[in-house]
Amino acid sequence: MRKIVVLLMAGLILFLSGCLNKETANTDYAVTIDGQDIVVSFLDSTKSEGTITAGNDIYSFSYSRDGTLTIIYPNDYEYSRIDMNGAIASSWPYTETAEELEYIRGESLVRAVFSADTNTTNTKTVPLIISLLIIVSGVWFVCSPKSVWWLSKGWWYKNAEPSDLGLIAYRLGGCALTFIGIISFFA
Repeated sequence: MRKIVVLLMAGLILFLSGCLNKETANTDYAVTIDGQDIVVSFLDSTKSEGTITAGNDIYSFSYSRDGTLTIIYPNDYEYSRIDMNGAIASSWPYTETAEELEYIRGESLVRAVFSADTNTTNTKTVPLIISLLIIVSGVWFVCSPKSVWWLSKGWWYKNAEPSDLGLIAYRLGGCALTFIGIISFFA
């Protein structure tokens, strides 16, 4: 019976940790490429497409499944780039260069997207509920090591008592869990 309760509690913890409200972070990133200020905007909840704004020009970009980055210029010209095992293949099938059209070179726009992509970091790596559960577990280990011992080993035996060293080990483990929980809470 107690095993079922523990398994249900573990399932509930996993379920609740997946039900967090994810806030959408700022998806606009300002970068400077070749001396020009560029704003890269990723669409909400994805890093696979978005827009690049440089001055009055707005370029759109998207990644395909094979890893091709396609940039569409304001005049609907396309620049494509793919990294194939270290070799870079790019495509600009037009007679005029981007500079002649007074646009930014495709490779510079690619660097802007990659630069913005490396600036996007997830600030909260451990869900809040997991941190709180780790802290509560650690405090439980410290305050009541005998009940923790009983749940982990004591129910296997009749009239068994934990050793003093075992209780000290549970308390030390509880201190470590509490410390880890506090660090993950503020990380």
